[in-house]
Amino acid sequence: MESRASFLRWYVLIRDILGDLVPNLSDVEVMEYVSDGVLTVPVLGVGGEKRPMPVLEVTSGGEWLTLAIAYRDAEGVKHLRNLLHPSQSADLGRLEAAMRALPVSFETRLLKKVFRDNAGFNLTKKYIAARVDGAVLPLLMGETETIRSGGRRNVDGRSVYEAPATPVLQLAHARVKANEAEFRAALEALRSTLAVLSAVKTQREIIHSRLAKPVAQANRYRGFVELLNRARGDDFISSEERRAAEKRWRENPGDRELVEEELRRRMGEAT
Repeated sequence: MESRASFLRWYVLIRDILGDLVPNLSDVEVMEYVSDGVLTVPVLGVGGEKRPMPVLEVTSGGEWLTLAIAYRDAEGVKHLRNLLHPSQSADLGRLEAAMRALPVSFETRLLKKVFRDNAGFNLTKKYIAARVDGAVLPLLMGETETIRSGGRRNVDGRSVYEAPATPVLQLAHARVKANEAEFRAALEALRSTLAVLSAVKTQREIIHSRLAKPVAQANRYRGFVELLNRARGDDFISSEERRAAEKRWRENPGDRELVEEELRRRMGEAT
């Protein structure tokens, strides 16, 4: 096991590669985040909202290091579940793309530790991280929550009681040689995944965006109608062209900017 102070060089690389995704810690603060051969670095969320974030864990094992993005508490997993909301499909797609780009050596792992058990964490499930997508992710989160709550489960056709346990969801886990080149490469591979996780919206933000969207759409349509009326009133377009432009704007959302640019061009306005 490495001394606590020896983790300083790994933190320097973490900060160098991940930048503002992790806090800027002093040497003393870094050593405060080291316990039992594990450096636990908080991952920072973007924006002003408080986000339950995962941690970046670096574990020393002689000639090897393990690096993992880990969710250790129920609030973090609950926050991650926000990615499954229908309105967040674009962010989920970005996470899937980031995971697909991970090397095949990276794994997604689910571990558990039974209460009052000093044997440590046991691996219960693992996947190749690049294959974890919007279908696998909810299964993993559901299993994590089931481990935490315990209760009766159907195992091989039998009802079995399982005591509550402490789960850890390692969304991405890698084992690398304890040298700067391999450690740096692993961090660079994780950067895109961490960037997506740092921006997962809170429930408050999701609700706000759903409420704000109809207002924004109504305001844009109102502005477009005003543009149409000015174009028609100044005889830049005919009545037929006005109706055609409005129909195209309504039925083809992807053409809206083009329709507006064409109107402004005919009116001699800058686009």
